[in-house]
Amino acid sequence: MILNTLTPVKYPNWIGNRQIYVGTAYGPASYNQTTGDVLSVSFTPFNIDAVLGLAVTTDGTYIGIPVPVAVGNAQGWTIFWYAFATSGGGTPAWTALGSGASIATKQVQLTVVGGP
Repeated sequence: MILNTLTPVKYPNWIGNRQIYVGTAYGPASYNQTTGDVLSVSFTPFNIDAVLGLAVTTDGTYIGIPVPVAVGNAQGWTIFWYAFATSGGGTPAWTALGSGASIATKQVQLTVVGGP
């Protein structure tokens, strides 16, 4: 998943010696349940230190949970996706998105903190 700049361009903004960036992105065309959806920013150099909040598609049918690949500054981040569904009894539940699934038409907006 590549976060693209909002238009008109307003980000990144400096906060101390780090930057805050808000961008939009589309879900994966072919999801990998093992590795998740690797997160990056559309310009370089930009290393992500933190992801603020969850990735929720604009229609509310999918939710992405950001997970750091490792701890520390400038580590990689990935998004693990879940679909909203109801079980046989009508109970709402989030189920893991399967490998190979496409949600490439679904859009999210995320905020990340990081910098060069």
